[in-house]
Amino acid sequence: MNDQTNMIDWSSPDVLLEIVNSIKTPLSSIMAANDKAAKQIFGEGITQNAAVITLENSKIIANLIEEVIRKTKATEVKEPLFFEIYRDNPQVQAMCSKEVDSKRISKTDKAWLLDLEQVVFNEPQLDQLSLFGLAFEVSVSERQLHRNIKKFLSLTPNKYIRILKLHKAKKLLEEYAYRTISEVSYAVGFSDAHYFSNLFYKQYGAMPKDLLPA
Repeated sequence: MNDQTNMIDWSSPDVLLEIVNSIKTPLSSIMAANDKAAKQIFGEGITQNAAVITLENSKIIANLIEEVIRKTKATEVKEPLFFEIYRDNPQVQAMCSKEVDSKRISKTDKAWLLDLEQVVFNEPQLDQLSLFGLAFEVSVSERQLHRNIKKFLSLTPNKYIRILKLHKAKKLLEEYAYRTISEVSYAVGFSDAHYFSNLFYKQYGAMPKDLLPA
């Protein structure tokens, strides 16, 4: 294999897009070289058919590549926020029983995880969010909910929900949306501000009071 093929992750669900992207650079070089050659040929008065044909076909291929990329991106599933939280936070990584690799999760499963995430984030009363209710909202049994979250994220449902709730709390603190820790903890479904603060510290290595406006 050459260097270009070594750069492709052949196990990725987006391998087709990776292949297309890997073609773009060498094809651009071919087009530039042929364009230069065609101009030199014109200057020498030599027939330009071969150079022009090569250049035109290269342009056709380049246009097809751009169309493939455009259509692929248009149908791309938005990645759940959890993966960003996981990548950016070693404490969250340590909570997972195994390494979480979003590249090994299919687009269909990512779409399901995104729906699950939206249910958690959009629930107006997070303190009343039950696993039964969450499972119902994403059209699976409670048992299947456990299996899916364990399979895709190496977490229990309760830990998963807690990570998202604390992430939401961090955003509220950063936006100065509330004046007290009690207000923030209640807003994300924790009735005990002290318990909330301890969990927040375990996930972010800082006390939530340190993020409140002075």
